[in-house]
Amino acid sequence: MSTLKTTLLTLFVSLSIWFILPVELELARKVPAFFAAISMLGMAMAMLISCRTKWLDRLIGGIDKAYVWHKWLGISGVLGASFHWLLVPGPAGTGIDPTFADFGEEVGQWAMYGLILLGAISMVRQIPYRIWYYTHMLMGPIFMISVYHTFFSDVPFSLTSVTGITLLMVSAIGIVSWVYKIIFKKRNFCTYTVSDIKPIDNAVEVTLEANSKTIDYQVGQFAYLDFNLDKVSHFHPFTITSHPSEQQLSFIIRNLGKHTQALQTQLAIGQKVTVDGGYGQLMRKKKASQPQVWLAGGIGITPFISWIKATASPEQEVHLFFVGRGKFYRIMVQKVTEIIGTKNIQLHIQDSEQDRLSADGISEKLSLPLSMYQVFGCGPTPMLSSLKKQLVSKGLKPSHWHNENFVMR
Repeated sequence: MSTLKTTLLTLFVSLSIWFILPVELELARKVPAFFAAISMLGMAMAMLISCRTKWLDRLIGGIDKAYVWHKWLGISGVLGASFHWLLVPGPAGTGIDPTFADFGEEVGQWAMYGLILLGAISMVRQIPYRIWYYTHMLMGPIFMISVYHTFFSDVPFSLTSVTGITLLMVSAIGIVSWVYKIIFKKRNFCTYTVSDIKPIDNAVEVTLEANSKTIDYQVGQFAYLDFNLDKVSHFHPFTITSHPSEQQLSFIIRNLGKHTQALQTQLAIGQKVTVDGGYGQLMRKKKASQPQVWLAGGIGITPFISWIKATASPEQEVHLFFVGRGKFYRIMVQKVTEIIGTKNIQLHIQDSEQDRLSADGISEKLSLPLSMYQVFGCGPTPMLSSLKKQLVSKGLKPSHWHNENFVMR
């Protein structure tokens, strides 16, 4: 979503929240109430996104985009709670039941402290993933405590007012999302078995066979895999390199962190893997009637491997620029070349140890004006950000640039 659309949506939501608050509230109470409502809405929507539903994947344009929203909604929840606590002048009503008002105020403080702590853990990338993962699971209980505080503390609205009904709906979204995630989400998971493992320098190609039901996916999508290493459940996203018509799922996983490093040594044939997918909407933006440029950096070649398999004879020219270095890169160049075969896809390789790929280098390989191409990118964020800026300055339409973001924390 563009910056303008995001700004307008934020303004619309903020004004809507302001106007559903009781008109008779004095400003000193209305402002902290506004921030409290912002916090509740942010937390509820963040929990909805964390359910990883396919309808939301399609609605937002990719689960990677949804997690960007998840991040900023979480931040709005923390900031809203903080400003509410700092600005609220004191009790302003009786809540649903005056008997529980004092306890409602007390647990509200607990929820705020917990929310700030979890928010801080999420923002500090140096904190290990496992600590972040397990502490993040506390967000559901903290939201439940916040709901209790909202309705049982000394609040200045009745349950049947517009404010009360709206907050009930917001609370219901958050609670239902949390219950769905911890109880019902697993029903959509599929169990696979590792059938083949092929080392590729500092990466590994993993092939999975379904035990019973299979996931539904499109070319270029990714799935969340839980290898249950050390008997601990952790889902991580990896791009699917197989074609939906194939009987097996395949992934190329590079050693880029502690989890992927462990896979290089601990993964074994016969091991059970839980799969949730497929996700991602990059393929939906791919129009066969328009000339295309595919930009791949390192392990970012994986979605394009699936695309190449699905491409019989392109209607328009397709240019694949593959950037990388080292042994893994050279092996993947050979693999991609073999998959392309005689297909009308022009492969341009760029060893980053010799030179960087630039917009000028891309443009000189194209036969048409840059404005006519759809550009799809997958690779390191700095590389994609730089190329997007360069290409747009050379005439690429911003709406013709497409990429997915795998930084989901």
